[in-house]
Parts: sequence; structure tokens; C-alpha cells
Amino acid sequence: MDKETAEYIVTYFFSLLPEKEKLAWRHHSSILKLEDNDSPKLLEMYKRKGWITDKQEVLDLLKLGYDDFEINTAKKIIEEYPDKVFFNTCPKCKKLARTPNAKQCRFCGFDWHK
Repeated sequence: MDKETAEYIVTYFFSLLPEKEKLAWRHHSSILKLEDNDSPKLLEMYKRKGWITDKQEVLDLLKLGYDDFEINTAKKIIEEYPDKVFFNTCPKCKKLARTPNAKQCRFCGFDWHK
């Protein structure tokens, strides 16, 4: 699975992620937001809210990097919920559209609005 497809699945079918993967995603996103801010109070607030975790089983999901996490998570979603994931592809060039509701191809420009 390529990175673009994995990102599409994780972004638009986030509700299908298992709870551990949701927590890992929130942890990664929160760490990115805090990179340029060294406020101990803000870090503590993120921990208190559950946006940052110290659970090793969750951190292990991210140990090979976010890209690997995203691809592995997308594969898991496809395996567990193949009937719930919709790939919106361009009728002309067959490439993946930007969103599940898109009606114009970002690659070839084809428009399939009714």
C-alpha cells in the first residue's frame, strides 16, 4: 500500500481505527504541535487530557515512524472493514481522488459532477 492511499484511509475512515491506534494518532499529532513549545504546563495539560500517552503498547505502534504506523493502520482497517472503506477513484484515469466526496480529479482534471 502506498502512502497516499494509507493517508486517505486513516484520514477519512478515522472512526474505524481501533482505540489504541486512535490514541497513537492523537499522541503523534500532539507531539508535533508541541515541538516548538517547551511549556511544561502545556505538556502537562496534553497529558491530563489524554492527548499524549506514556503507554508503551501505544508508543510501540509509532516506534518505526509515523509513515509505517499509518500504512499498518490502513492495512488493518482494510482487513477488518473492507465493506466500509470507499475508494473514490476518477472514472477517467482511475487515480484516487482527494476525498471520498470529490467530483473532480486532481490529476487529470476530469469532472464528474452531475
